[in-house]
Amino acid sequence: MELHHLKHNVKLWHLNHRLAKGISRKCASEQFGDFTFTVGSAKYLKEVQALHLALFRQPMLPWLVWVYRFHAPQLMSLVLDKEGRVAGYEGFMFNEAEVNDNYIHEVYVGVHESLQGQGLATALRRYSINSYNFGNLAGISTVAINNDIKALRSAQKAGYAIIKQSLKPSGHYLVYKLTTYH
Repeated sequence: MELHHLKHNVKLWHLNHRLAKGISRKCASEQFGDFTFTVGSAKYLKEVQALHLALFRQPMLPWLVWVYRFHAPQLMSLVLDKEGRVAGYEGFMFNEAEVNDNYIHEVYVGVHESLQGQGLATALRRYSINSYNFGNLAGISTVAINNDIKALRSAQKAGYAIIKQSLKPSGHYLVYKLTTYH
């Protein structure tokens, strides 16, 4: 069973590495109060991993961390505080099932616990939507698990629409349709 998971992770790493190279994304930073929203950078990866571990009590997917090392500007958005430290992050990846739809998938979103409830996650999602809009992707998908009302409401406030119920994990599958150049 372990060999199957390893092979699948390698396959996903290759898929994400290949597709991330072709993403068209605006890289301009935006201000939101005392915070700066910007595309990801590998130099912040350790801070992002530490924040993720503090918020979710489990590490990020190891194969995805390796993808982020090479493609953080294409697959990550960050919230930086006025000292330039990571206050929030949003991580994306490509799912095999969504490749034909030309969707990128929001797999992680998190804001430091002390800053939650201030609209940063919703603003971060909007920043990411704007950075991918009018590029070469058709949409952004995400899943809000059934008992995470905050994540569901944040995604809906950012403009995501529930498309269907997701089985793994059990929750709502949401999509934001992007406008493409084509």
